[in-house]
Amino acid sequence: MKKFLFPLAAFAALSTGNLFAQEAALSNYDAPASAYDCVQENKAQDRSLDVQGAVMAHSFTACTDGTLSNVALTLKGATDNTWFLAEIRDASGNILDDTRFTSRNIRQNVLVLDLEAEVKNGANYSLQVTSPENGNISYRYEHGPMGTLVKDGSPVRGKLTAAFGFNDDKFDQIEAQYEGRGGDAQPETRGMANECKVAVNGHDNRISLTEAGQGVTQSFQACATGELTHITIAIQRSFEDFSGRAFVKNGSGDVLSVTNLDARDIVKGTLSLPLDLEVNAGEELTVAVKVLGESRLGIFSNSNGNAGSCAINGVEVNANVEFTAFISEDRTGTPQDLEAASITTFPNPFADRISVHMKHAPEGKVVVQLLDFSGNVLRSDMLFVKDSEGNITFNTRDIERPGYYALRIIQGDQVKNMTILKR
Repeated sequence: MKKFLFPLAAFAALSTGNLFAQEAALSNYDAPASAYDCVQENKAQDRSLDVQGAVMAHSFTACTDGTLSNVALTLKGATDNTWFLAEIRDASGNILDDTRFTSRNIRQNVLVLDLEAEVKNGANYSLQVTSPENGNISYRYEHGPMGTLVKDGSPVRGKLTAAFGFNDDKFDQIEAQYEGRGGDAQPETRGMANECKVAVNGHDNRISLTEAGQGVTQSFQACATGELTHITIAIQRSFEDFSGRAFVKNGSGDVLSVTNLDARDIVKGTLSLPLDLEVNAGEELTVAVKVLGESRLGIFSNSNGNAGSCAINGVEVNANVEFTAFISEDRTGTPQDLEAASITTFPNPFADRISVHMKHAPEGKVVVQLLDFSGNVLRSDMLFVKDSEGNITFNTRDIERPGYYALRIIQGDQVKNMTILKR
């Protein structure tokens, strides 16, 4: 696709170096001799937004079928000798184009980004600029109601001072294809014994986190009152030097859990977050994953998922992360009643190992067996329940066949069975 030069008239106006000239420079996009067929812009400015070690995101709508050919931002300053990353993402979070820049690319407080992206009239997109931990950048914006501007995932009262130039070049829309497309679009609520789960199954896209400070959030509602035992997230791609952080928040924004992440937390394409959080049925929860250092991460997403809302760097997208949240239902019974005990397994589905956790169980010796559906006992061991709790872990690396298996809990003359899945 062709590239467009910043209009000479605009550059001449910028050379005066004052804010009125900068606004005039941006307004030249809609001059009759402009190189653009339509423009989305805001010239007003009365505040500065400082961003360091985080992401500034601005949502906009394409005004034609064709190409986003140019983006101009008004800045107050940027740290010298520092590289910043700018990306154009669609409503599903896909990166359509990206570029890097430094303070040397800023002329008279105006930055013109070398970006091109294929767009559709009326569709929503976002500009996302990531600042490294040692780099600060100050954006000019107009103070006002909540709207299109986000900093580090939180809405800002105002509108970014910027101009987006579009050309109605026609293009052939090419849909990206990914292995494992589709799947059940409805949240899966059929859990194991004493367990429910909220899930988005299958994927038809991905969410790319390409720079330190970038993050994704996924909200969902608890399917039962009990204990949120763990969350799994489907990973499309990760790297050995991956480092990050995961958060779980409630509907009031309170942080319930913080977990530092590295590559060891991702096994066979699944990021696992062990948790121990008391939740209530219908409670709004949000899980967030943020990359740190020089990390990158690809997370599978499903455009049909409707478990909750998903946002990339604070910008909501028309997709959900492919995830599963496991909640052990609170079914407290008498200490002598094994049937009323709460039994959870992790991970589920399991691969190389499986751990069994018992709560509200009668004290004493308990036999735990893992069987195939032909009745063959594959693992058997004894645990001791103390203070109504007990734990045991089986190594299952040599169990190669994926599918459903049975877990049998035996205590005296009481027997409890549940079904588990090996991937």
